[in-house]
Amino acid sequence: MRYYSISLLFFFFITLSNAQHHNSSTDKPSTHGMLIFGKEKIYASHLPMFRSPHNYQIILELELDSKTKQLFVADQEKNPDYNTYMIEPEKFVLPDMINNPKSFKVNLYRGHFERGGKKIASDVVITIKQVIFYKKFNPDEVKSATTNFIIFGNAKEQFMVHELTNKPDFEQILEVKTDLTTLIKNEKYSLINVNKSENSPIGVAGNDIQVNANGTNYSITLLKQLYLEFDDLK
Repeated sequence: MRYYSISLLFFFFITLSNAQHHNSSTDKPSTHGMLIFGKEKIYASHLPMFRSPHNYQIILELELDSKTKQLFVADQEKNPDYNTYMIEPEKFVLPDMINNPKSFKVNLYRGHFERGGKKIASDVVITIKQVIFYKKFNPDEVKSATTNFIIFGNAKEQFMVHELTNKPDFEQILEVKTDLTTLIKNEKYSLINVNKSENSPIGVAGNDIQVNANGTNYSITLLKQLYLEFDDLK
């Protein structure tokens, strides 16, 4: 009986330890700045780094209240020379927020919120409507030798975000024009190859380019660059 009790206690301790390890995150709460873009639907791309707690590439569809969405869309239309908008969220543990989404407050900026951007709204509440792409960086992953992008969007607006692998790398976010009905079908996104010979940013000047996805070539028109970053990903 004593042996049985000790064995049962040991089993309970191991099970509890494993459950706590699985459900808890080692990341600390932090401010996770995000690029925000779109007018028909509102998207956000987490500003990644290759160190904790920012070592994630994440693309989200957000839900804003009608007043904030109208303000954001109107500001984009009034300031066509500004391609970059960002949100500065309150502090939270990023993977916990992704796994168990809840509403959180943000400040909305025209420009980079840490580099002289202009705040256009404070303490607005947003909600994660859906997670489009989620990846935690693996320091052992081999850096990509080709230029690959994550493409997503809706019938009216399409976007491409450079897929990151390992340092040094770069983040590039583009607004593009293409037919997503065949490119991503019923999926949230598709991975496309833009350059098979090197991993480098692509130029944007209304160019039409050919990309490859799953062995099929597609034509994409590059409209404008929303963001390009090297320093944070060294």
